[in-house]
Amino acid sequence: MRDRARDETGAVTLLVAGCAVVLLLVTGLVVDLGLARDVRAQSQSAADASALAAGNILYDGTSLPDVPGAVAAAQAYASANLDVSAADWASCTDTERLPHTTTAGPCISFDDATQPSVVRVRMPTRVVDTHFGGLAGVSTVSIATSAQVALLPGKVFECALCVLGDGPHDIGNGDVTVTGSGVHLNGSVSLNAQGKVVADHITVEGSASGHEFVPAAEMHAGRMDDPLASLAMPPAAMAGLSAKTDPCTGGPGVYGAYVFPKSTCTLAPGLYVLTGEWVLSNNSDLRGAGVTLYATCGTAAAPRVCAAQEAGGELDAKNGDLQLSGGAVPGFTVLYDRNNTSDLSLQGNGLTTSVEGSVYAASAKFYANGNTVRAFRNGSIVVDSIDFNGNIRLDIADGFGRTWQRPPGGLHLER
Repeated sequence: MRDRARDETGAVTLLVAGCAVVLLLVTGLVVDLGLARDVRAQSQSAADASALAAGNILYDGTSLPDVPGAVAAAQAYASANLDVSAADWASCTDTERLPHTTTAGPCISFDDATQPSVVRVRMPTRVVDTHFGGLAGVSTVSIATSAQVALLPGKVFECALCVLGDGPHDIGNGDVTVTGSGVHLNGSVSLNAQGKVVADHITVEGSASGHEFVPAAEMHAGRMDDPLASLAMPPAAMAGLSAKTDPCTGGPGVYGAYVFPKSTCTLAPGLYVLTGEWVLSNNSDLRGAGVTLYATCGTAAAPRVCAAQEAGGELDAKNGDLQLSGGAVPGFTVLYDRNNTSDLSLQGNGLTTSVEGSVYAASAKFYANGNTVRAFRNGSIVVDSIDFNGNIRLDIADGFGRTWQRPPGGLHLER
């Protein structure tokens, strides 16, 4: 009996020793896996931040994607958060990459080359050495993480008449005819019994009500941003212009308020800067070829760009005739500083209003009242709001011939 007790004591010793080794291995694996988990968490955070940074800068308020900028942003965040080098990107592979990649390699990829709305970032693999895992045959742990962000698709608008303000807009009994392009209005719009809007297509942010939209307006189409937000203010042609008083004889320059005579005034080609109100009275006839009228703030002696919601120079052609073609600022005949809230009036019962070139007054109300035709050619009209009264007809043909792309938005982590 005493011999058997001694034998059992030896077995317990061996069992305790074996358990100690197992416990040591388990403890070591817990430490190693904990370290690997921490590295994985850092890598995943870096992947999330890099993908979000890329998606955030991909459009940056414009309609054209900046893919190189997005790649650079992703790499910068990866470097800052996980110390990822250029060599790491060069050797990185991703079997789940999206269809479009760049010279940066497959680990930063996009769903499309021209209008991407999904970005995937895979972090270069990190190898974590184990301190105790080698005892169990595991000497390293490879960490690979990825993140994918998506933006809601952008909206394409095409308009020769683009109304940017919140409205509501009332075309009344007026007619709008657009040939070869469309009409878009932010806010909502209504027509009276005699009103009519005809275009290739009509889109409205809110609702459209009233008599006749041809074709039927697409309602709740989304909001359109300023399609000319990148247009430089003031225009380069303003440099070197001096203050003058009579545009009919003085030629291009900077002008304050002016009332045109009841006769024909022909402007010489060039840029005319309006810091005051230009008024056409009854029987005034304003003509000019190669002319751009730029309405801004300040004085004739010191013109300047307008502050937000500031009233500046103004064109009031309620009663006279207007026949102008643009050229001093390529593509534009009437150009308001984008913050200028003064009205733009091409109304009344003048015999003819003919404008060749675009009209841009992004913060202004556009008055087009009376009973005659206002003809616009080779350009678009971009204004904040419109005010039609009477049986005015707005006839727009041969606009810019291009679409306005609202960039994708609603950035979010997809996976």
